[in-house]
Amino acid sequence: MWKTETVYAWESALLYVDGAFRRPLAAGRHRFLTLGRKAQVFRTPNYPLHMPMAAVDVISADRFALRLGVAVLARIADPRAAIESQSQYGQKLIVAVAEAAAAAAAQRALDDLVSDRAGLGEAIAERLAGKVAELDIQAVTVTSLVLPPEIRRMLTEVERARREGEATLERARAEHAALRSLANAARLLKDNPELMRLRTLQAVSPTGKGATLVLGQDALAAPKPEAAP
Repeated sequence: MWKTETVYAWESALLYVDGAFRRPLAAGRHRFLTLGRKAQVFRTPNYPLHMPMAAVDVISADRFALRLGVAVLARIADPRAAIESQSQYGQKLIVAVAEAAAAAAAQRALDDLVSDRAGLGEAIAERLAGKVAELDIQAVTVTSLVLPPEIRRMLTEVERARREGEATLERARAEHAALRSLANAARLLKDNPELMRLRTLQAVSPTGKGATLVLGQDALAAPKPEAAP
């Protein structure tokens, strides 16, 4: 009796006869003679697998506790080992990720963990190299970073204080610049009295009311009485 199996390009296939490994199968159609024996084809994907992990509890270098969400991008590097381990590589990866995340986080302060997730993911990927023989780890992404409520409140207060300090400093700089500008203008008017008259004319000229403008202190003095004839 003949058995036909089709292997696709996106998978790796292995032939087992009577429970023993025989050979890998290339992409295409294959026929096996099954008379008096049992022929089985086991398959694994050969494309990268996105594998979200369970949340991991870690402690930073400055002794803050937090929880990380991690996702792993991996390819099955050894299909035979993956099949013969009954796909236990998934469980081994969960344990390896937890250990690598805890070790990587322990070398970083909380501020570094919060601000540099990409660097943390790279550090975890480096520690995972060779830990799971069946897999080739291609990338690790820190998908979430959850802090306890009291630490979140503390960080919020610190950030608010920093922002308020920056706002106060910016207002002081603006006031200093305004005072410096006024001082320069006063000095310029003192040295050039004609500028004050020109500035006054500019201030009233757009009104268009036909008003009469008298400049100079002499013009403001009371008129002298006329002499008797």
